[in-house]
Amino acid sequence: MDIGKFSFKKIFEILGPGLITAAMVLGPGTLTVCSKAGATMQYSTLWVIVVSVFFMIYFTRMAARVGCISSKSLLSIVEQNYGRTLSILMGLSVCFSCAGFQTGNTIGVGLSMDTLFGGGIAIWAVLFLIVTLLFIWTSSNFYNLLEKVMVFLVILMIVAFAGNLFRARIDGVELLKGFIPSVPSDVSILIAIASTSFSVAAAAGQVYMVQGKNWHLSDLKKGLRDAVIGIVTLGLLSAIIIVTSAAVLAPKGIQVNSAIDMALQLEPLLGPLAKWLFLIGLFAASFSSYVANAVMSGIFLADALHLGQSVNDKWVKIFASVVLALSTLVAVFFDSNPIQLIIFAQAMTVLGAPLVAVVLCFLSNNKKIMGVHKNTLSENIILNIATLWVIFLSSKQLLSLV
Repeated sequence: MDIGKFSFKKIFEILGPGLITAAMVLGPGTLTVCSKAGATMQYSTLWVIVVSVFFMIYFTRMAARVGCISSKSLLSIVEQNYGRTLSILMGLSVCFSCAGFQTGNTIGVGLSMDTLFGGGIAIWAVLFLIVTLLFIWTSSNFYNLLEKVMVFLVILMIVAFAGNLFRARIDGVELLKGFIPSVPSDVSILIAIASTSFSVAAAAGQVYMVQGKNWHLSDLKKGLRDAVIGIVTLGLLSAIIIVTSAAVLAPKGIQVNSAIDMALQLEPLLGPLAKWLFLIGLFAASFSSYVANAVMSGIFLADALHLGQSVNDKWVKIFASVVLALSTLVAVFFDSNPIQLIIFAQAMTVLGAPLVAVVLCFLSNNKKIMGVHKNTLSENIILNIATLWVIFLSSKQLLSLV
């Protein structure tokens, strides 16, 4: 037996939905925030990544359980048990949340390619809009194509970001201290990291991704394992960015205002390779999130309007295409200050999160839906704490916008 082929076959059998969820979350906003955190606060925010990943795992596993157990879509279950109004409201909340991410993703794709090759953000944004629309509309089984592309891009991110660590001088003691919770003078950075690392909307999308994979009750263990692997990968990549910035930029007193700054400032350490590695990783993060968020916004909006619920459905593709086109227009007309636009767009994503979190908790405790697989007491305690954390993040974000 060919061990190599066997291994890759196994990888694609057990991975997919979890990595798509991770790719949705890890976009240019996350990279920018983590870069700045490492440069200004060194290793001290690593514990926030651990907490966010912990909460994200529980929500993603909960959604995977719903997807494996029920043959109905998430919003169909919500409508059947809690009414159409709540179903539509939840669908719009996730759609707008993903659309908020999408603006930042579009800017991130254009920004990384412009820095590598020139030409301007707007040109690259339009080019990748065309490429992605072809990607969406020419595939007969879009889920399978999406899954393979996401796995490839996540592997590319791991190679690119881990490559920046090879010659960085990491302070092992301070690194370990970073996992001990502490509250800095600038709490906003902690909130920003938590908001970009813990996405309830992305977790909810796991229901559709698991069903797109055609996993059922017999695949429940596989689905739960996949969720953990995907979200842990997300956490490791975020932590690598913080550690790299802390080891390389913080000792020099460099104030990072973008992920691009980090890439350019690494040149004295690793030469031109550092810039290319980091920008390739930024592109992979941006493009993976770019595609996945557009698809997810299309799924939730189409499902809320009873027009489709699968990534292969026509109306899902139509709505995803509209979201892509609108985000590209924003990138083209407001590219003079891209980093601020990324941060603002990222901020808008948390406002609908409490509703989605509460509904998911109710569904996963509904014995009629979940049967013996409903939440345990310990799961409910953790999920309730996580929901309170989401409410806190959203309220802080709302106050800052007001």
